[in-house]
Amino acid sequence: MCVDQENEHDTETNTAALRVDVVDSWHKQWPTVLKEIEREGGRSKLLVDADGWLSARQCLLVAFKDNAVAGHLVFSIQPGMSNISLHRPPIEAHQDDLGVRPGFSDAEVRKLLVDAATRQAMALRCRRLVDFG
Repeated sequence: MCVDQENEHDTETNTAALRVDVVDSWHKQWPTVLKEIEREGGRSKLLVDADGWLSARQCLLVAFKDNAVAGHLVFSIQPGMSNISLHRPPIEAHQDDLGVRPGFSDAEVRKLLVDAATRQAMALRCRRLVDFG
């Protein structure tokens, strides 16, 4: 096996080992996730009340490798602007924060998180994704 094939295989193994969870105040990794986000200075992007509850209007998706936080993506949902008179305005998803921890592949973790967040936003019936780059 040549060196390039070995590296390619290792990348596939690392990607396969990552999982994405929707994390909120009830998730068993909540305290760990908060500490990691605080360490990067992103705590102000989270809508967490004084009692430690994440706002229902915000979704936090976290990529894990085993139990280590590899990265996170936060988006908020809100009514969108519409020129059409509808009974309910369309819902928009706005990306609030995205971070990848050192030691993890930035491109791989970002893609994994954006793909998972897109699916989550669509499941929540968001019609427009803002800043999902």
